[in-house]
Amino acid sequence: MTGFGQAAAETDRLRFAVELRGVNHRYADVRVRVPEPLQSWEGDLRRRVAEVVRRGRADLAVSLESADGSATRPTLNRGLLEEALQAARVLSTEHGVSGTLDVASLLALPGMFRGDSAPVDPGEAERAALFDAVDRAIAAFDAERRREGAELRQDLLERAGIVGAQLAELVARAAEVPQRLRERLLERLRGLDGGLALDPARMAQEAALLAERADVTEETVRLAGHVEAARALLGEAGDEPVGKRLDFLLQEIHREANTVCSKAADLEVTRRALAIRIEVERMREQVQNVE
Repeated sequence: MTGFGQAAAETDRLRFAVELRGVNHRYADVRVRVPEPLQSWEGDLRRRVAEVVRRGRADLAVSLESADGSATRPTLNRGLLEEALQAARVLSTEHGVSGTLDVASLLALPGMFRGDSAPVDPGEAERAALFDAVDRAIAAFDAERRREGAELRQDLLERAGIVGAQLAELVARAAEVPQRLRERLLERLRGLDGGLALDPARMAQEAALLAERADVTEETVRLAGHVEAARALLGEAGDEPVGKRLDFLLQEIHREANTVCSKAADLEVTRRALAIRIEVERMREQVQNVE
């Protein structure tokens, strides 16, 4: 699910700016970018974000400068630049490695830029200020995700209602299938008997076999149970993630609908099963974004 949050904090020595962005992803993927003086706190920051983001990709970016703004201008690390160029010459002349080293590759090297007066050794006061800013950014980020989640939930509930309506029509139509199969069998036999007497018991047996092969009662019972479970999950008011459980239920509904399509001996039953499959596929696309 998508979201955005930002916050700032300041102490006597340092000023922090925090941005947290989230995009859709099937799994939890939290990434943290912090300046070198804050790298010892990177793991704690990642865990802080992961407490809220349990599905989706989240990128936390932290920047800092001196409270007087003196660390805002980066300068080129000429020593690192010379070392990179020398390494490229060695690879080319001594090892025969072909290729060129362009400006973009050089500038992308870690440490190629550094601040004129980069702040160092942040203390407990700076840590408290930074984590407070991160918490505020997370709160804003989570509010955005909850707003989007409420919209997705409403859409999924409406689609679950469509699936339930299609299933009710499917069950009603499936109940008529045995009689329709019997009538179809009798009609075909009348056209083939050539005046021969037909054994009513044998005809009833054949009709029963056809009806048994086309019976989808087990599948529709399971379908009804899965649809009801999906509605219950969507109706939960807690904070526990439901995305993966919904995804599993939708897979099961899709599988049962496939079975109905393969067993049904009636065009209308097949059409309603296909309609369920189509709606479930739409729901699964949305559920991939739900935590």
